[in-house]
Amino acid sequence: MTTTPSATTSGAIPSIVKEVVVPCAPERAFDLFTARIHSWWPMATHSVGGASSAGLTLDNEAIVEQLDDGTECTWGTVTVWQPPTRVAFTWHPGSDPDDNTEVSVDFAPIPEGTHVRLRHSGWERLRGRTGMLENYRSGWDVVLGGFVGAAA
Repeated sequence: MTTTPSATTSGAIPSIVKEVVVPCAPERAFDLFTARIHSWWPMATHSVGGASSAGLTLDNEAIVEQLDDGTECTWGTVTVWQPPTRVAFTWHPGSDPDDNTEVSVDFAPIPEGTHVRLRHSGWERLRGRTGMLENYRSGWDVVLGGFVGAAA
């Protein structure tokens, strides 16, 4: 997994950028990341409900966690849906939808399969919560590790 710095504009907090390579075509990588997200996302450690999570869906409208009691928790609203090259969404798991950051994921063909680049931005809206930024910096490594493992 590669972490690369991201350019910022004045006053902006740098984005988290993570890059991985998966050994499959972009169409399969996009499908695995979106339609089959429930099969690899580490729900026990990286979700709102933890042990009470029953599933996760990501479609062309939203990313939604389902809890054991039937409750749904929307983590974000899809803002870009361009299979098999790009998906982007607002990001606010367990928080007010107006208190969000943004996540974009790009899928590019390479000889080894697909280069996947995740960019998590908009941190300046969450000033005063620097712990969240650091948690996500390491958290995305865990999440993408599950994705890479599922793609192998």
